[in-house]
Formats: sequence, C-alpha cells, structure tokens
Amino acid sequence: MPKINILDEFTINQIAAGEVVERPASVVKELVENSIDAGSSAITIEIKDGGISFIRVTDNGEGMDSEDAQLCFERHATSKIRSSDDLYEIRSLGFRGEALASIAAVSQVEVYTRQRNSLSGTHVINHGGNILSIQETGCPEGTTVIVRNLFYNAPARLKFLKAPKTEALHISDLVAKLILAHPEISFRYINNGKAVYHSPGNGDLMSAIISVYGREVRGQVIKIEKSDKRSGLSVYGYLGKPSLARMNRNYQSFFVNGRFVKSPLLSKSLEDAHRSYLPLHHFPWAVLHISIPASQVDVNVHPAKTEIRFRQEEEVYSLIFRWIKETLEANPYIPNIKQEAFHGLMHADIEEPTPSGQEELDDDGGDTNSEGLKLKQEQVSFLTGSQQAKHVYIGSESFKAGEQLEKKFDNEGLGQESYEHNIGELVNFKIVGRIFSTYAIVESQDTVFFIDQHAAHERLIYEKLKKNMAQRAVASQQLLPPLVLQLSHDEHLLLQEALEVFKSLGFELEPFGKNTWAVRGVPAVLSGANVKEIFYNVLDQWKGEKDAHLSIAFKPHDIMKIACKHAVKARDPLSDSEIVSLIKGIQDKKIPLTCPHGRPIIVAITRYELEKKFKRVQ
Repeated sequence: MPKINILDEFTINQIAAGEVVERPASVVKELVENSIDAGSSAITIEIKDGGISFIRVTDNGEGMDSEDAQLCFERHATSKIRSSDDLYEIRSLGFRGEALASIAAVSQVEVYTRQRNSLSGTHVINHGGNILSIQETGCPEGTTVIVRNLFYNAPARLKFLKAPKTEALHISDLVAKLILAHPEISFRYINNGKAVYHSPGNGDLMSAIISVYGREVRGQVIKIEKSDKRSGLSVYGYLGKPSLARMNRNYQSFFVNGRFVKSPLLSKSLEDAHRSYLPLHHFPWAVLHISIPASQVDVNVHPAKTEIRFRQEEEVYSLIFRWIKETLEANPYIPNIKQEAFHGLMHADIEEPTPSGQEELDDDGGDTNSEGLKLKQEQVSFLTGSQQAKHVYIGSESFKAGEQLEKKFDNEGLGQESYEHNIGELVNFKIVGRIFSTYAIVESQDTVFFIDQHAAHERLIYEKLKKNMAQRAVASQQLLPPLVLQLSHDEHLLLQEALEVFKSLGFELEPFGKNTWAVRGVPAVLSGANVKEIFYNVLDQWKGEKDAHLSIAFKPHDIMKIACKHAVKARDPLSDSEIVSLIKGIQDKKIPLTCPHGRPIIVAITRYELEKKFKRVQ
C-alpha cells in the first residue's frame, strides 16, 4: 500500500496559510500591500481585540470587477506578474498570489469592491476558503476587506496567539513602518475605536516621521540624500543624532524600493559608519529609503517578503557606508545641556572635608597632616557616570513600599548578603593623590590603597538597587518640575505593559495625554543622571526580554547593566569629598571588594613590601 498521499484542498490551504498568516499583523500587511499596489492614496486600517476578532482595511484604489473579485481568492492568482521572468524584476509589493487565499482559509472574509467610474460594485463572502455568495452591491470606489474571527477553524493555531494588547502592538509597529515607507499615502489606523495614527499623505518624509515619532524628533535628525549614477543606487532619508541612539535596533527603518526590509547588510553599513560617534552597545536611529534597479535585488526569498538579497552586496555596503560617514562628518554633533542635566546639582549638598585644625586638602591631592576626614551628617555626594560633571545627593532618603515585584528575586541572588573584609581598618586615612584620572591613592597607617573609582561606584549602585528591590522598598527621588516625554504609539503600549517594572525600580510615572507621559520620580540612587536616557534604557531592556519570550523581571545581570551605565567613569575628575564618599560607602556597607562583573575595587601595598622593593629592608 503506498505511503504517499495527495493532500485534500482544505489541508493544502491550511499549510499555505501557515506560511503567510502568522498572526493578525500578517493579515494587515498583506491587505495593505494589496491596497498600495492598487494605487491608493488613502488607506484606513481598523482592528478590534488585537485584530483577532476584526480587521478592516479600506482603500480608494482602482478596485476590481466581479470576475476579479472571485478570482482573487484562488491560490496563485495575481495581477502583479505573468511569468517566471517577472520574478527577476519585481516592482510591486505583492506578487505571490497567495495572500487572500491563505487569509480566507483560516478566517471569515468579506470583500466590497468597485472599480473607478463603475456604477456598482461587488460583495463577496468567503468563509474558510469557501465562497458563500457573490452579489452586486453599492459601495465606494476602491476595495474594503473585512476579516473576522482569525483562526476560527484552526483552534490549535489560535492558542499560540498572544494577548490582544501584544497583537495590537505588532500591528501598530507594522503601520508605523508603512507610514514611513509611503509618505505619499494617507494612513489612518484605528484600534478599538480610537485613532492611533493619521498621516497626512503629502509626500513629505519628515511629516510621516512626525506622525510616528512626534515633533521632538524634528531637531534631532540629519537629512541624507545621495546617489550613484553608475549603479543606479540612491539613498534618501534621515539619520538620528546621537541623542536618538537606543540600546536596540528597533529604531532602524530600511525601505528598499518602497518595501520595508530587515537587512543585516544595511544595519552593518549604518552601524559601522556610526562606530566612532556612539557609545558602546548603542545603536543609531535611522529612516532610510534606498532605491535600486529591481534587477539588482531579489525579494523572492521568504513568504513574509521582508528579507532580500542584493546582487552586488559589497558595492551596496561600501556606498551606503561612505555616504552615511560623509553626512555625519559634515554635521558635527554638539549636545545641548538641558535643565535635566543639572537636576542633581540643584539638590547636591557638597562639603569639602576639612580636618579639624588643618587646612583644606588641595584639589590636586597635595599632602596634609590630617588625622582623619569627617563628613557633615554623612551627607556625601559623588559624580554620576555622565559626561557632564553632575552631582547626586544620596542623603536622608525617604523609602516607600515597592509595587508588586516578582518573588523570584529572592531566588536570583537578590537577597541580603553579609561580606567581611579588612577595609574597615582603613582609618585615619588621607588622600595622597590620583593617577591616570582613574585611581585614587589613599594612605592609611602602614598601607597604601589604590581605588578604582568606576568599579567602586558601580558596586555601590548595584548593592543599593539590589537591596531596595529585594526588600520591596524602593527609594524614589521626586523631579521638580517633572520630565514630560512624548512617546511613539509603540512605546506608549510597551510602557503600559511595563509599568510595574518601572515602579519596582523607583520610577513614578503618570499619563499626560495621548502618547505623552510625565516622569515625576526616578530611582533615588540614580537621581541626577540623565532621566530620559535612564527611562529609555529600561524600556529597551524590558522590550528585549519580552521579544525573547523571557520572564519579565529584572535579574542581577539587568541591575549590573544599570549600575555600570550610571557609575562614575574612568577619567571623570573626582573631588576629595567624592573619593571619601566612595570609601565610606564600601566601608559602611561591607560590600564585596569587586565590581559586579568581578573586577577588583581596591588593591593595596604595605609599607614593608614597598621598602623591600627599594631594598630598605631584607
């Protein structure tokens, strides 16, 4: 008996749908691409329940006649290509002829369509791949496709969908990319009856960018417009200044011949050109439209059509790299120091240590006969890890109960620990000096200590955050005035899901209208640092774990990243009082004498060992 079976039509359609229709966002993508190919100038996307129960895409394109309205549900039926030769020079977004057939196979679909200048239109109902009715009807010019109850006949696949909010987030991200890809089309996106996006469709890319990212972006981008006649390659768009850099690649948008693509080659050319302009682990912001002859790019790589191959990869890389590099060099970036940069300074209470009966220590670490350094009410200050010399006040903090936090903190090494070391013997010390603007030299009795300022400060911040989060007691520093942030819609939805994480870290946030949020409080241990940068770092880090399907809870390595990011850096100048604060911190808290990554905080050499080196003793 033969083992090979010929599959029935229903199973074939289910398999085809599995390749094309992954989630509601896939449906929206296919329908909108059809609308764009139909020459539409206005497209409306409306969803309910994350697109699971309802999706409607309406356009004012060329529409279909009755015959085409029926044929469009057949597999491999398309008006975009006619033969295999056309696959080597594709100019449309769709071309496989599988979209509507695959969507209809796993949902309940209705189509209303009318050609331009026609007196009447056509209404088609298709459930599960079976056409139930075709009739003449009155409707506007263009096409409207309604998709209901996605995966109603494939319950196993329905179970793999995420929560409606998550599915809506994917659709929101897709619509944002479509707006950026086609500024000449007016897009309207409605989620559960609320308007989310509405682009003007005036053909201006900056207007499209503002529709997605808000008006704050306008002054933080650099225009790029380059072309090469020989290869036919050209680039047009905007590069973000370093102030827009983020900790992931989600804000890199590449469009090749009007199609949004994910290309490691394009990302590499962008990031390599920015290498000397951005800090480590930061990625550039960009919206780039790339035009290239259709014969020089292969889009027939994957059913999702977001992966492409360039025929001349090295040439594409080198040209784009050079053009971006030239644009950055022609537009040097000088950051503006905003009021938020001085927030910590306004709250600082600095007092240079003055030993009783002695003169003040010299700023350059000169000698003194001090018998000890005293701190007024132990309210000490030290620098944060930003490039500006900003101070953070860490005295007399008021704690409030933390919000609901994952119990696994206690199982992830965040509980209280006790460390014993001999740094408590560092008494009656004096600051001798500094070397390489990185290490403080401190003398105490018969020992000289060398302290790594970054490692010490990083460990202090790490221990503070770890202790607060383990005890569910988070110290928050109020901001006056609050910092108001205008987010994109995607970021707004992400923040709504991540609110508990932000609260657990000490952020106080509240909605401020539409996609705007007010930051009223920040983690006290990080106060004085760049609030906006901290906020986006946490949001990006949370999104990374969410995208990787990891448990959404901050673990020790997450706190390490925050501590390292905001610790005082090597070569940041420290005053004597700031060095004293580091010493007092590692003395009083009895913390491990390593940074969270394992590097030593302090090394020592005794007088005896030093005298042996100089042959003073045998």
